[in-house]
Amino acid sequence: MELRCQIVLGNTYHLENRPGSDLLKELGGLSFFTNWRSGTLTDSGGFQMVSLLDLAEISEKGVKFQSPIHGQQMMLTPERSIHIQNDIGADIIMALDDVVSSVHNEKSRFEKATQRTLRWIDRCIAAHRRPSEQALFGIIQGGLDHRLRNVCVEGLRERNDHLPGYAVGGLAGGEEKHAFCKVVSQCTALLPEDKPRYVMGVGYPLDLVVR
Repeated sequence: MELRCQIVLGNTYHLENRPGSDLLKELGGLSFFTNWRSGTLTDSGGFQMVSLLDLAEISEKGVKFQSPIHGQQMMLTPERSIHIQNDIGADIIMALDDVVSSVHNEKSRFEKATQRTLRWIDRCIAAHRRPSEQALFGIIQGGLDHRLRNVCVEGLRERNDHLPGYAVGGLAGGEEKHAFCKVVSQCTALLPEDKPRYVMGVGYPLDLVVR
């Protein structure tokens, strides 16, 4: 069956571990490395704050990971995440955000993550070396909290001139479907109509048509 896939996603953290962004840059970027001649997107490494939480240490500077492969440490700051993605060469790159599982039970952690995500977006914008070639998307955080989602959307919209697109992050982590749909609808209703929006982490057919 032909899927007519228009874009593929690469994982920044894992691609930096193996084979490394230096090699990808030398070979002409992700598209040439994979022989994929359509669109490409890289995440920022933020999701590993959830998937590799036991191996991560999060601070205002960034997130320090211990590799599950060889045990070596990687300090992923907003600046380094963007520079790695610049070298990987995807068409769309994601800002590094502070990601918290949607089913986390500490409200203060979502507040901290939302405010940190807005501070980090400025560092990502400043670090971006190829803005005319790669579209930097800002990511909306805030968990399932209506107020925090509004705060994050408003903060990102203040940087609208620097963001060709937006993403709704921090979902598809085990929350109930109605809560997922509510957050997606809330965020997309507040985003600019003339820019693409990307709901991150979804995989079920119903998720793809929620607006």
